[in-house]
Amino acid sequence: MTDTCPACAVPLAVEEDQPPWCERCEWNLDALAPLERATWFYRSIRTRDHRAGFRADRLLATGEPVRPGRGRAFVLLVGISAVLVAVPAATLLAALWLLIAGPVALGLLLLVVVLAVRPRLGRVKKVLKGHYRLAPDRAPALHALIERVATAAGAPRPDLVGVDADLWGAWTTVAGVRQRRILVLGIPLVASIDRAELIALLGHEFGHFVNRDSWRRTLTRPARVTFGHIASGLRPSRVSGFEREFLGLYLIVYELWRLLTGLLSWLFFAVHAAISVVAAREDRRAEQQADLLAVRVAGRTATLGLLDATASLPLYRGVVSGATRKGYALRDWQERITQNRARNDGVQTARLRQLTIRTEASLFSSHPSTGRRHQFVSTLASTPATVTVSDAEWATIVRELAPYAEVLRNELAEQYEM
Repeated sequence: MTDTCPACAVPLAVEEDQPPWCERCEWNLDALAPLERATWFYRSIRTRDHRAGFRADRLLATGEPVRPGRGRAFVLLVGISAVLVAVPAATLLAALWLLIAGPVALGLLLLVVVLAVRPRLGRVKKVLKGHYRLAPDRAPALHALIERVATAAGAPRPDLVGVDADLWGAWTTVAGVRQRRILVLGIPLVASIDRAELIALLGHEFGHFVNRDSWRRTLTRPARVTFGHIASGLRPSRVSGFEREFLGLYLIVYELWRLLTGLLSWLFFAVHAAISVVAAREDRRAEQQADLLAVRVAGRTATLGLLDATASLPLYRGVVSGATRKGYALRDWQERITQNRARNDGVQTARLRQLTIRTEASLFSSHPSTGRRHQFVSTLASTPATVTVSDAEWATIVRELAPYAEVLRNELAEQYEM
């Protein structure tokens, strides 16, 4: 392949294990690195999904923002979910009738079916399993900042704040019958960003509360997961009848059953995949709307910095390690990453950011690629931040989160010693 772009005649960008591309016009950026030992069918599906996702992300970044939940796709998902909820509801009524009028055994069987396919709202304890709950009395400065950002964003406060010592990210959700709002922050991500970018991160996450994205996901959850669960349940055993040493009629019946359940499993999986593509498009629009709120709260510069930090996370993974002073992990990680970002002239960051346009493009992705999000935010008007953090507040927040960084530091140190 030529060393210069055939369209722009500029040198091509090259990264290890990646096809070269043009940083100016994005020529060949939609090409993927080949996979070894992959079947032709998988390679074909992967290539088509990637190129379609590449085009979808580009349209999202260059077009007018569209609010999720205002199109035929959302109506379709809600309609499918309504039918899927009505089926177990009708089954429950039938089961109760059979328990009264008989046969009771059939009624009990239907109750088991209803229990298996019932809609689930999630449990707070299960959602926060493996995470540390951060109560207001243990982190008053962080909770005060959260309240200020929520007020500036016009968002309700999260009911619970959690910390994940291993997570290079952050997320929000609602769970339980009371639909309690949950915010989880990853320590490695917090160590990789500055105070203004933390405000942008909180503004983005609270954007999901403002736009009621969790409510929309709850409405469409039956459509999103039911067919996938059915496909998994119908997946036939990989052990053939010959390997089980079946003979005669037993062998024929067993293999016919494997063939039938395999075909049904593929059929339900195809439906699940199609619904996932439609749902992911709604999710990507929701992420774009959340970025708009992050800009409103933290300003465009901080939001762009957050996206740059996200794209550059591969550069920081070696910094977040167990080879640091005990008791100073979070502070040392922040200092080293800040020094790395200061030494970086922006070229490597820009290249990594643009590379995410290739590596993160997929119709099944719930987020637009980081590079496309950066492009979209760059087109917005520059606005000042409505929330700021003083040096004293920032130092207090770092002290409040430091113990959870020590948990990660100890885990990494043990892995290193092993």
